[in-house]
Amino acid sequence: MFNLPAVFVDIETNGGNGDRGRITEIALIRVEEGEVVEEYTTLINPGSPIPYWITRLTGITNDDLVDAPYFDEVAGEIARILDGAIFVAHNVRFDFSFVKRQLEAVGYTFRPKLFCTVRMSRALYPENKGHSLEKIIARHGISVDDRHRAYADAKAIYDFTKLAIKEKGFDAFQASYLLQTKTKTLPPNIDEAQFARIPQTPGVYIFEDDEGRPLYVGKSVNLRARVMSHFANDTKIAKEMKLSLGSHSISFIETDTEIEALLLESAKVKELQPIHNRLLRRKTQQAVLVKQENGDGYTTIEIESRDLSDETELDKIYGVYTSRMKAKGQLESLTKTFQLCPKLVGLEKAVGACFRYHLGFCKGACIGKEPAELYNRRVEYALERSRIEAWPFKGELAVTISPTKALIVDQWVIKGYVTALEDGSTHMERLINGFDMDTYKILRAYLRNHKAQIQLL
Repeated sequence: MFNLPAVFVDIETNGGNGDRGRITEIALIRVEEGEVVEEYTTLINPGSPIPYWITRLTGITNDDLVDAPYFDEVAGEIARILDGAIFVAHNVRFDFSFVKRQLEAVGYTFRPKLFCTVRMSRALYPENKGHSLEKIIARHGISVDDRHRAYADAKAIYDFTKLAIKEKGFDAFQASYLLQTKTKTLPPNIDEAQFARIPQTPGVYIFEDDEGRPLYVGKSVNLRARVMSHFANDTKIAKEMKLSLGSHSISFIETDTEIEALLLESAKVKELQPIHNRLLRRKTQQAVLVKQENGDGYTTIEIESRDLSDETELDKIYGVYTSRMKAKGQLESLTKTFQLCPKLVGLEKAVGACFRYHLGFCKGACIGKEPAELYNRRVEYALERSRIEAWPFKGELAVTISPTKALIVDQWVIKGYVTALEDGSTHMERLINGFDMDTYKILRAYLRNHKAQIQLL
């Protein structure tokens, strides 16, 4: 069907566009070599009520979303399924803008090749009037069980693509595909032989310049597909083009599993400090939100710079950010969403009531009008999801990550490895590590979803 894996995507949203709206439902159908290899669909809590007209269109109600996961709770699974694949959707820019924004908001870099089935329909069926999904479904007699729900629509565009290939022939489909996407091209300084050595297995890859210096470190469950996706994007931004032109070699390290690749990528970025990896590069000092209490019993929030590798009271930290500006931006957002007092969160230094109180947006905690107990409860709720979780176990864990390897983990820190040797014995290697925010996020997600691989030491 395509020269790369493809994921047929459909989303439902709470309205607006990718800059302001949020996803309420997503469906993914991953296709490799013409066969469906994985399907995924879930409701997503957008964090705010959905308008009535959205409910009328999709049938999704606010009650349906109350117990649904937030996007950051399923982002890892979504990113995994989309990894290294062409992003296929009907009016692809719409779906892509939402998915890209919300993935990047939680730390994922997402620049796939795009393919639009609206454009495909126009190219292959120019005689037809109207290329909305509704008209295509009716015109071609495509069976759909639940219109305007994500899985039903994703399945419809997949079925339409198969039908178009059958009716118009693969050559015509390929021509429409090439109209939308650039053909597979390698960087000018990378030859086919070097690319052919890259395996289709999990691992970490490193782009290097003409002197062997690292330019970019990445990971994937399919190294070859992911590396090629850097150079086969629909649109190239300046950074991607610079990476392509500057790369003279590509090295890689294979791993047995995705979790190993995630941890190795994080470690290698911090070790090598490649110029194109900004999100994961090691920072000695990070901006954090710290909760305190003033003399009147009201909770206050301060932005502090901390070296988290030496931190001993991690569960008292609420939010970790790469800069004070980003921490301040989050405080401003929380203040608006939860009607917090800007004086008490350090955004204002006015005498008396804060400015938002005069506008009716602050309930008066700054002048003692709102009871401290009520205000503090709201602050706690606002901060809860950004707090670093307390270590939920009594001591060290052995966490199996592959058939032959387990991590030794305590307080979200990797303390060492246990490796099974060929003679049946095991080898334990102890490490001296401090807390790392990226490792914490990886471990937290893994432990939640792989409880059977956990054993207390």
